[in-house]
Amino acid sequence: MRMRKFLAVALSVALVFSAAACGKKDDNKNQGEGENITATVAPTEDESGDKEESGVIAPEFTAGTAGEKLWNAFLETMKANPETAPIDMANTLSTNPVIQFMAGGMEVEPGFLAGFSEDITGFEKGAMYGPMMGSIAFAGYIFELADDADVNAFIELLKSKADPRWNICVAADYTQVGAYENTVYFLMYPAEMDNASAEGGEGATEEAVVIYPDVEMGTWGETLWEAFETTMTDNPSSTAVDAAFMLSMHESIPAEAMYGSAEIMPGLLSGFDNFEVTGFKSGAMFGPMMGSVAFIGYVFELEEGADVEPFMTLLTANSNPRWNVCVEAEQTVVGAYNNMVFFLMCPNSNQGE
Repeated sequence: MRMRKFLAVALSVALVFSAAACGKKDDNKNQGEGENITATVAPTEDESGDKEESGVIAPEFTAGTAGEKLWNAFLETMKANPETAPIDMANTLSTNPVIQFMAGGMEVEPGFLAGFSEDITGFEKGAMYGPMMGSIAFAGYIFELADDADVNAFIELLKSKADPRWNICVAADYTQVGAYENTVYFLMYPAEMDNASAEGGEGATEEAVVIYPDVEMGTWGETLWEAFETTMTDNPSSTAVDAAFMLSMHESIPAEAMYGSAEIMPGLLSGFDNFEVTGFKSGAMFGPMMGSVAFIGYVFELEEGADVEPFMTLLTANSNPRWNVCVEAEQTVVGAYNNMVFFLMCPNSNQGE
């Protein structure tokens, strides 16, 4: 899809600038910095005495950490669909609630890859996932090898070439390498992700205040509202930008359409009749990058403890389904999750968009 290609290019550029921002690398770098957990384990027996599936090479990790959760997400997905392509897996893992920064996936080719000291070859397909911006010591890869490839040898290659300080300014604390049949999983990440993951888990137990929109069942608006609610439930610390980005990437977005997201400031906003939208702390919009489509979505973050209902009422009262002039939105959906307000005008169906 054009949107996926657009995001792949953006991620690639962001990673290049992130790596270049701190200056030239020291040729005598200590690749051993950071605690690298890379050992693999043999199949074990469960309570029934049955062995784990052959072909599973699991990395070592501490229970409850971000590393364990991402590995389990990888393994569950591969077990459910062994044909999952690396790019699909990378996109899936980049949306995992453990990752509390804006992430994305992109396909990679054999050669120099961020996170390694030398070229990585020997795989047929590959994809990476990581931060869209910023200096974060996180790099995840999914490699698909030939059916007859030596998976263990490839895993040892990754371990030997991994460089926890590839980002120069920061160092990864953990390195994990595992595999499911001929699909190899690689991850380097900082210890602070474990703390954030634990804090997020505790916060998730708090009961959220949700104001559900009046939306017809089975419509596109209901689908995207549910996607928003799921995003906030899985990661209550999501920002308006994070939520809008996730919605612009939702599977219901037509494959041939290019949708995106962008941060916004208080003031005149598209979709409203000469009405300045104010009263929010931060906000983001999501919608078509081009073309005359009666679709526009916003996520607004209000101050903690703010009364969201008056803000929602103002949005509804001043919205204009014919803001696009040529076309008209068929539904307006307004809801809230705690202090995050969801606003959407769109057709009833995504078919033909």
